[in-house]
Order: sequence, then C-alpha cells, then structure tokens
Amino acid sequence: MPASPTTRDVFVSQFNRGLAIALWAIVALLLVTTVLNDQTWQARVLALVPTAFGVLLGWVALWRPRMTIDDDGIEVVNVFHTVHVPWSALVHVDTRFALTLVTPNRRVSVWAAPAPGRAGVALARRQNQRHGRVVPDAEDGNRRAGDLLSTSSGDAAYLVRHRWDALRERDAIELGAADTVQVPVRLHWVSIALLVATGVGGWFAIAAR
Repeated sequence: MPASPTTRDVFVSQFNRGLAIALWAIVALLLVTTVLNDQTWQARVLALVPTAFGVLLGWVALWRPRMTIDDDGIEVVNVFHTVHVPWSALVHVDTRFALTLVTPNRRVSVWAAPAPGRAGVALARRQNQRHGRVVPDAEDGNRRAGDLLSTSSGDAAYLVRHRWDALRERDAIELGAADTVQVPVRLHWVSIALLVATGVGGWFAIAAR
C-alpha cells in the first residue's frame, strides 16, 4: 500500500547493505587472523589501517547510499556526493541503467537503485506474475525492465512517481520553473579524504609486512 504523500519515504538497497555486512565480516575475519598470526605489535597496529579502509568502503559505497522523498523534493545520497532535487526541477524519471532523476541541467543517478540485470528481470517478472502485478507506466507512457516492481530501480521509481503525481494533483508543484530551479550538490569531502588516506595507508601497511 503506498505511503501517504505527507510522509517521508526512505529507499535503500537491501542487496547492497547485505554486501556491506558480508564485506565487514570478511574484514573482521582478516583482522582477527592477522592479530593471531603476527607476533609483533607493529604488525598488529599496521593491520588496523587496511581494516579501516574496508570498513569505511563498505559504509560509503554500500550502506550509506539512499534516496529520501518528501514534499520538498528528493534527496539522493550517493557515494561521493548528496544531491537535492526539488520537485519543480524534475522533468523526467528514467530507469534505463539506474533510477535517474532528470532535470534541465543535470541527470542524477541513484546509486542505491540500479536497474536489474537479466537474472533480476526474470525473477521480478515471475514475482509480479505470481502477485498479479504489471509493469507500471512511466510518465511518458513507456515501460522499461527497470520499471518492474520488485527491482531496486522499479521500486524506487514507483515511490518517486507516486509522490510526484500526488503533488501535481494538489497543485503543489510550481510549473514552468524547472530551468531556473537550482539543484544543490554537496560533495562528501570528509569521506573522500578518509578513503584516500586509509586506502594509501593500507597499501603501504600491507607492503611493509
């Protein structure tokens, strides 16, 4: 059942978060193995640097990315930046390679909502047939495999289109202003710096062993 247009919807990739947990488990196992096998404190301390890189990479690339939808717009948290797309700037929703929010001056791909591959399409089609669902129409009347419900891109696109339609029905979106509305972008400078530092430091730590 769709959420009320007055609520906030948060979309994350459960698959990516599962990968993050798997990555963290592998990193933890490697750290424990290193601590148990290396006899020197220097080696044990150096092992913390690549461990930090693995933990940070899992959080930045797999766990943190999300899309938040409310009546003010769509906030897209990707790996290296966060983009806020006001509803009045949105002109099209595409799902060819990933959920992509199209504005006159920018295309914002949602890292947390990639389009499915062939296996994902086949699985989604079976699930939709089992539950009597059909591929939703896009705003231009076309249908893509990426619009299939039970896929990351399709589920995320449904949330966006459902809220977009509800706001347009309420005349809550300023029309004809898309060319002049700003789409703010904020880089994740701290995350980028930490990834570079722990990545380079981890390489030297491994080389020093």
